Amino acid sequence: MPFVAPRQADLALPHAHRRILVVDDDPRACQAVARLLADEGYEASVAADGEEASGLLHSLRPDLVVTDLNMPKLDGRGLLQRVRSVLPGTPVLVMSARGPADAAASIEGLPPADFFAKPVAIDALLARIHDPIGG
Repeated sequence: MPFVAPRQADLALPHAHRRILVVDDDPRACQAVARLLADEGYEASVAADGEEASGLLHSLRPDLVVTDLNMPKLDGRGLLQRVRSVLPGTPVLVMSARGPADAAASIEGLPPADFFAKPVAIDALLARIHDPIGG
């Protein structure tokens, strides 16, 4: 069962009720991003890899998926394809420790603005997260 970050009590926050699925095989990174998003007023759920995330797509119906690129079982590329198949139009942001030119170019149809090199600049990530889901 995935960790679900607690919802903010203040429902007046601009991002309340928006669901984001965070996927990363590094539990500390995954939890840190989920906490950051919860602090911003989002409902953040986590998955340890693309396979676990795929199993959650129907039940969570996330408004956005933030995923690591290199993971065991099903990587970020495979998860991106599943999201596009199961929830067309759902934005996906990809993070990777690989250089942006190498990794972003290898992901078909991923706009450069949707790729983040690790370590991720938090302000840039939040700005992009607010944008694709109408924040």
